[in-house]
Amino acid sequence: MRRYQRQAQSQPKHGPPSVSGASKAPIAPPSRRPDERGSGITKKSVKRPPPQATPAPAAKVQQQIIPDSLQQLILDIFRETFPQVNEFEAMKPALREIKDTLDRRDFQQAFATEEHKEKYTIRWSPSQALAYSNILAWIAKEYSDNEWVKQFLTDGVKNNPSSVLCFGRGAAELVALIVMLKNSHLSALGQPAQPELENGQEIDGALGNLTVSDQWPISDKTLLRVGLVDTTDWTEVVSKIHQSYTTPRPLSKYASAKARLSNTSPLSPKALSWKFTQLDILDCGIEELGSMIGADPTLITLFFTLNDMYMTSISKVSALLRKITAAAPKGSLLLVVDKPGACVEATPTDNNAGTEGRQYPIHLLMYRALFPEEHQKVEKVKDKKEPAWEKLVEEDNCIFKLDKGLVFPGCLENIKFQMHLLQRL
Repeated sequence: MRRYQRQAQSQPKHGPPSVSGASKAPIAPPSRRPDERGSGITKKSVKRPPPQATPAPAAKVQQQIIPDSLQQLILDIFRETFPQVNEFEAMKPALREIKDTLDRRDFQQAFATEEHKEKYTIRWSPSQALAYSNILAWIAKEYSDNEWVKQFLTDGVKNNPSSVLCFGRGAAELVALIVMLKNSHLSALGQPAQPELENGQEIDGALGNLTVSDQWPISDKTLLRVGLVDTTDWTEVVSKIHQSYTTPRPLSKYASAKARLSNTSPLSPKALSWKFTQLDILDCGIEELGSMIGADPTLITLFFTLNDMYMTSISKVSALLRKITAAAPKGSLLLVVDKPGACVEATPTDNNAGTEGRQYPIHLLMYRALFPEEHQKVEKVKDKKEPAWEKLVEEDNCIFKLDKGLVFPGCLENIKFQMHLLQRL
């Protein structure tokens, strides 16, 4: 019997079976859409151009009020008072050490000796004095209707000198006030030195018959009374500066008798009086503060001081500003100049500042203390009191640019600052 042979037409319709035995079921569609998260197809992201940074507003340039000759006089007096500035290059290592110590807020170490204080004054006070004097002169020009400014420009009311209270180190502040006085009052000019005559030397007859009062309107009264307050004793530095301004400038030994007679001191010795008080103003009582401010309108200044105070204690500075509000007579001016954009971080002891660890601009904290009625709750609107201060100037970003013609052997720099001027109502 012949063996049966399967023919081609009887072979499996789809070919031999798969060796792997895989399922012949169709592939299931994906469980997620391509634009959903997870495995599967991801949607291609569209690249967008980076956002353009908004340019910071340009700093407002401070108007130059003080003449160039007076600005140069500021620098000349610093050089004559502290002649070591002529060796400025040799001072740079010591100046770097002072700056590093100040950055660590170790003021006691930075100003431990008179030598350190003088070096600090040589490096930073000249530029500050130039800026401060222009600010003060601009205020006297723009706000002549203010009670304090009127008293200052009219040689005082009832023969009382105008009063200024400065919280800060004092050297740059005193120089700025002296220059402001010279710029506004002819009677603040100094007295000429009497010529020292050699044997046989004679003064011209017409010149010799002139008296001091014929040539210069010398002030016979105090025009400005200045109080300086700081935790460090700056008496010696301030005393040297004041003496330089009330002493005739040095002349060559070959100067003529006429030149010697016409050589006046930059400031009359009686035109300005000053007193330095070593005190931590943050711990000062309202009675002591009131006695320093006085009963007449007063100019109160904080030049690059408020930020340092706030870094010590926000709550103490707020209390100080409230004391100033209570003690300042009507018409007083509060002038704050500090670094633009200066901020301070709240600490656990500053409960009234806000959230711990948050950064607060110092001008915001200052206005919160000076205008508490603006921060009262809505339900207490009927109980709100009238503000105690009026804002005259509120500038967040200013710059004082040096005159290119100034000459000084030390370092000079443009000063960037924010400025706030308020008037007591």
